[in-house]
Amino acid sequence: MLKDFLNLFTDLDSNRIEKIFKEEKNINNLKILLANEATKLLHGNEASKKAAKTAKETFEGGGTGSELPVIKLKLESINRGITLLEFLADQKISSSKSEARRMIENKGLKINNRLIENISKTIEKNDFNNSEIKISYGKKKTLSC
Repeated sequence: MLKDFLNLFTDLDSNRIEKIFKEEKNINNLKILLANEATKLLHGNEASKKAAKTAKETFEGGGTGSELPVIKLKLESINRGITLLEFLADQKISSSKSEARRMIENKGLKINNRLIENISKTIEKNDFNNSEIKISYGKKKTLSC
């Protein structure tokens, strides 16, 4: 199936794809190749390189990639106190507070790579590292605030 996607969604020659599949046995590396090649085809070589770098920084390095979506917060909203559920819904990270609650209950939300289990959590100054907070939800969705 992955081989079919590489043939359909990239400019790679079929013979080259066959050779890659003979040499590369790690499916995750093949998925990365597909993502990079499809991004290059759709957005250009430079955008593909940026996306690959951001993915590596975010998912392999555990950091915040320079090209992640960013939400700017005012310090006064943090000082006033904003619940995580309210923040997730207001910023359209989840479609509602109920969805945000389910995200947390299903262990699908992390702040700075730490699993969040408290649905009553309030975002506080100490959640920030160098004035940034990284929120990851689901398997591959990450943003920086």
